[in-house]
Amino acid sequence: MANNMLSNGRIQQQTTVSQQPSNDKGKKAPEIPATECNNWLLHRHYTRHEYKTCKILIDNELLRSSGHNEYASYLKGLILRREGKIQDSLNCFQTAYNVNSTNVNNIKQIAKSLLIMGSHKRAIEAYLEAEKVSTIPDWEIYLNLGECYAKLNQLYEAKRHLKRSIELTRNELPYVALARVCIREDHVTEARNAYNAALSGNPESVEAATDLGLLYLKIGDVQRAFQKFGTVLAYAPDCTRAILPIAYVIQNHQEYDVALSKYKLAAQSIPESHALWNNVGMCFYGKQKFVAAISCLKRAHYLNPMAFLPAYNLGMVFLATGQPASAAIYLCAAVSADPKNHMPYLLLGPRWSAESRRRIATKSL
Repeated sequence: MANNMLSNGRIQQQTTVSQQPSNDKGKKAPEIPATECNNWLLHRHYTRHEYKTCKILIDNELLRSSGHNEYASYLKGLILRREGKIQDSLNCFQTAYNVNSTNVNNIKQIAKSLLIMGSHKRAIEAYLEAEKVSTIPDWEIYLNLGECYAKLNQLYEAKRHLKRSIELTRNELPYVALARVCIREDHVTEARNAYNAALSGNPESVEAATDLGLLYLKIGDVQRAFQKFGTVLAYAPDCTRAILPIAYVIQNHQEYDVALSKYKLAAQSIPESHALWNNVGMCFYGKQKFVAAISCLKRAHYLNPMAFLPAYNLGMVFLATGQPASAAIYLCAAVSADPKNHMPYLLLGPRWSAESRRRIATKSL
């Protein structure tokens, strides 16, 4: 029984070492575990958003492979970037690139990290390298190249790459980026056509519909803007980029209670928005509730002291409530925020004229 062993629940006879043939030619080489044998497990945890567990496994794999596991470094870079550690993620993608420099995804992620960090020229170099390595045209490469050139204010190159990206995909992102470049060039018609093209292929695109609504609002087409914002809220009821302008349109029609209900909904997502509290304050001003208006406008001014509208509106409300000294303080702040705007000067004029007369009369005494 000494040479017996258990196999599948049965006792089998085990051959002793002395009985084995001395010929070693038939022996198989010992199986060495592959460097990336556990990549499937890393992928499973990553796709399940179990990032803490995934990072522990990744560190173990990198330690076992002496840092030569390309996929582990790649996934770690993605996780670190989600956590806001852009430089650390860039280092991980660089490690993956050192292991396999022919993988275009490694180069694209390096370029994306550089783009997020604001290194637009280096990002362009990385994307151009990715374009050379890629075996097929990649619309994402041209999209990001267009965004990089737009950041550098090279609008012609930006439009050229974005149009190339549009030729390769029906995704709405290149259309939206192209429209924003056209708006910077004051080509409103071209921008509107780009947004409409994006919505024709992706009618549920919240970003394209919201931007188109803002464009309509900018050119004074309030009716179409209201329709676009309504469409956005039908798909995404908590989209604050649509809630604020549609509430602003309602507010301009003096339906202050309806507008306030919209602002209340937006405040749950963006409680620190100075534009939100500025509009809420003006709603209370329209309802002749001056104390509430001043309170909200002061909060808006606190959140962004360099913003023009909260300071100007505070000055206007203080004038309406008979507090010229306080009004002058905030109107001067509005002038500092936007010296080219003539509105605060118009309100300051009568105030300073009266103050100058008082000072002259005091000196004459």
